[in-house]
Amino acid sequence: MRRSCLSVLLVTFLVLGFGLTAHAYEGTGLDLTGTEWQKSSQGEKLAFLYGASSVVAIEQLIADRQGTSPSPFVQAWGKAFNNLSWIELQQLIDKWYAEHPNDSGRQVFDVLWWEYMLPAKK
Repeated sequence: MRRSCLSVLLVTFLVLGFGLTAHAYEGTGLDLTGTEWQKSSQGEKLAFLYGASSVVAIEQLIADRQGTSPSPFVQAWGKAFNNLSWIELQQLIDKWYAEHPNDSGRQVFDVLWWEYMLPAKK
């Protein structure tokens, strides 16, 4: 059961990721970098964050229903971004890339994890 739920989550994330970044993302692979992020419209950025937040919410719901703990990623996401709106999170990412122009090739999820989520989890 858990494996099938995780498979559904992965497929959902991939579909959302491909669909939401198709216009702005001209690179190869699945990783959205700061370069593509900065070229994206606000709507595209918010759609990306909505998709990511939806996956986090689904995993949290599954963990709650199964009486298990969510993944470390979901726990850290909640601690780091629970009190932020999608617009505030988008602005946080925009600000980070603006302040670190030499890191525009760094993946958005890498920035979220290492700069915000992991420190919030500690």
